[in-house]
Amino acid sequence: MHEQQLSDGTDMLEERVTRTLERIPEVTIPAGFAARVAALVPKRREFVAKPAHYGLLVMRVSMALLVIALMAVAMLAGGRNVFGIALEWVLCAELVALALWMSGVRGLITPEA
Repeated sequence: MHEQQLSDGTDMLEERVTRTLERIPEVTIPAGFAARVAALVPKRREFVAKPAHYGLLVMRVSMALLVIALMAVAMLAGGRNVFGIALEWVLCAELVALALWMSGVRGLITPEA
């Protein structure tokens, strides 16, 4: 008899706990809550990033070095051997490619975006 009462009490307790856990609570948000929270957020400072243009500087220096190298090759090994002529043509091609790239002509060297 005592065991039956204990079992009934445990079953009732489990049922109460289950009902309590399954009940959906009512949620209420006070009026103006979003405005109060937004007022607490600190103001954001504007960040302005300046482009560095290091690539443009490197390309200009490279072109100047190519012109100097072309003059040196032309004065030293102008038309004497095949290596000098080939080196001149390669340096000229690099100079023309850099000039086209800097001028903004797209599609010849790099694919259009």
